[in-house]
Amino acid sequence: MSNKNRNIIIAAGLSLVAAAAGLGIYFLWKPEPEGIVVAVSSLPDSLNPVLAQNVSGLNANELVFDGLVNFEVDPDSGQLYPELALAEAIEQDPATKQDYSVLLRQVYWHDGTELTAEDVEYSFAAYTDEANDSPKRDYLLSYIKSVKAVDERTVNVQFAKPLPPFRAYPVLTFKIIPASYRGQKMATDLRSREDERNFAVEPVGTGPFRLTGWEIGKWVSFEANGAYFKKRPQATSLVIKRVIDPIIRMNELRKSRVNLILETSPLDRPQVEKMSRVGIESFLPYAFYKVAINTEVFRNPEGRQAMSMVLDRSSLVPPITNREQGVVLNHGPFPSDIFARNIPEYVSAPLPNLLPRDEDAARTLAASGGLSGQSAILLYPDSLGEFGTAMAQSIVEQLARIGLEVEAKRTGDQVFRRMVFSEKSYELALLYCDGFDNLYSDLDQWFHSEGKDNVSRIADASLDRLLEQWGKAVTTEDWVDLTLQVNRRISELAPAIFLCTLQKDVYSRGLQGVLIATDNPFLSVEYWSLGG
Repeated sequence: MSNKNRNIIIAAGLSLVAAAAGLGIYFLWKPEPEGIVVAVSSLPDSLNPVLAQNVSGLNANELVFDGLVNFEVDPDSGQLYPELALAEAIEQDPATKQDYSVLLRQVYWHDGTELTAEDVEYSFAAYTDEANDSPKRDYLLSYIKSVKAVDERTVNVQFAKPLPPFRAYPVLTFKIIPASYRGQKMATDLRSREDERNFAVEPVGTGPFRLTGWEIGKWVSFEANGAYFKKRPQATSLVIKRVIDPIIRMNELRKSRVNLILETSPLDRPQVEKMSRVGIESFLPYAFYKVAINTEVFRNPEGRQAMSMVLDRSSLVPPITNREQGVVLNHGPFPSDIFARNIPEYVSAPLPNLLPRDEDAARTLAASGGLSGQSAILLYPDSLGEFGTAMAQSIVEQLARIGLEVEAKRTGDQVFRRMVFSEKSYELALLYCDGFDNLYSDLDQWFHSEGKDNVSRIADASLDRLLEQWGKAVTTEDWVDLTLQVNRRISELAPAIFLCTLQKDVYSRGLQGVLIATDNPFLSVEYWSLGG
């Protein structure tokens, strides 16, 4: 064969290979879906509300699922309130005050099957099945004794103790999932079989949007549920898109390629205010900043107390932390306004400050606690951006006043999580703690000796007992008393330096109908539309 013919054959073969490769890429490549684009740093890790989820997954639950009761946002006051959702009516037994009869609406799952009382009974059984290790299990069991289907559309909920409706309704906001999936009955152990595991990434709900696509590491897409019982969503589709870098998120907003940014820095607002067609929704989140202290490194509680008492929290990041509005300075594990924000009719005073700022006392405690002359590294993640840098540097400067030499070190989020949450191989770590409800019910996960987020390695039997009692309190009086006791014991142990809760801004561009009053932005999602 001549060289010329051989070259022609080789060229033809390469063309066929290239064509085949191009065809393969075509079939593997998925175009990015269109619709309202919400930018986040991390996508949901699961869409099963029964199982443990990251914050993005918790938020997305609101798109796909409903509870018997849903939280809604009052457009006038901006406050949250519970409203009947899958429940058409809820009646309390006037004799026992523990039994509630729930009449279900005629509602359909995204696959077209009808919601029944069996689904509600099954959902509660799944939340309380130990095999699922649901974060909501202990909370629900502390309030609810049983959930039973009476007939196709009636459910009996028996509470552990008499409970007034205004306290019972928030408990009934847990999301309902179907008892049958893809034509098969589901086991309550949601990790036991393939169908149950698939439900976490291909869920069926009753919510305003249904899942349509999931490109791992890139985006999750949803389309409007035209049969939604409450109100057909104004928008036809919505995309949660992963954009890790906060600078890129802001640039995408500026170019109108992103419609909503949830994770914002207080330092961003001046530049955002200069953009056209931008809406800014502000609220105080159920979240706070703190410095976790590795108690295996700093073993003496007096030394840890000294770190807290030397800080002037208002001067951490001027002019942000010293504002008169939109800032709550926290000296203990709960935001200091937890009573005033939730039960002002019972208690309106702030939580007592048990570690007040006192430099002289802090120096004395630092000396007796063996802190003076020590050195440490304060880690903080990239996701906190320049605001984190400013706060970390301020903490470094203030801790130097008690003789503790600290170096602030910024690191990637994955490395940060590995060192702080997995290995616990850090000394001090600046954290933004979020994902709480209004009562901070999951706070025990940070300070119970067996808590999954106990990065400080604190282990105290008396605190464990208090946290367990606190989590099971069903009367307001008991809850207030136990909250004060937990606050005191954690202040004594000082496993962290509690800093502040800051007003959070959410930026939207090209959107109408956005109303946000909580860390979950999707409570008003049915009213969002493009064109604002």
